[in-house]
Amino acid sequence: MPPPLLLSAPTRVIRDAARAVKRKVNLMIERVTAGTLSALLGLPGLVVTEYALEPRAGERDVLHLFCQHEHEVAICPVCGQVSSAVHDSTERCLRHLEIWGKVTFVHFPARRFDCGHCHQPFREELSWIESQRRESTAYELQVHEQCQHTTQAAQ
Repeated sequence: MPPPLLLSAPTRVIRDAARAVKRKVNLMIERVTAGTLSALLGLPGLVVTEYALEPRAGERDVLHLFCQHEHEVAICPVCGQVSSAVHDSTERCLRHLEIWGKVTFVHFPARRFDCGHCHQPFREELSWIESQRRESTAYELQVHEQCQHTTQAAQ
């Protein structure tokens, strides 16, 4: 009689890792750059420069990603001209998708610019964050998707 641990083992062993070696010739392999982590995490316009892991007893750990902007300029939404004149900057933090089962927060400077062409101040917009939100769009979509698949009693 087999040991009890083997009774629950799947009858068909998946050898995907072994087959992946043969499939790698068909992959578009890219070099790791400073922006690789940002691209993989869905943070266009930012570059992850530092991180901190905050252990929490009895709860899930928190991962803090500290980012800087990829470019020193922004495009004015009024006239479409490029501006490099930063009016002010404040630290911003928002919730993002979990990484490796850890609650994840992204920290970055939220910048306001002065347009030299139309003389209007404007806030830099990032494509993955809705205006005035504290969560990334990807995180909001994930929460929405989870709500679609649960009953009200389970909440």
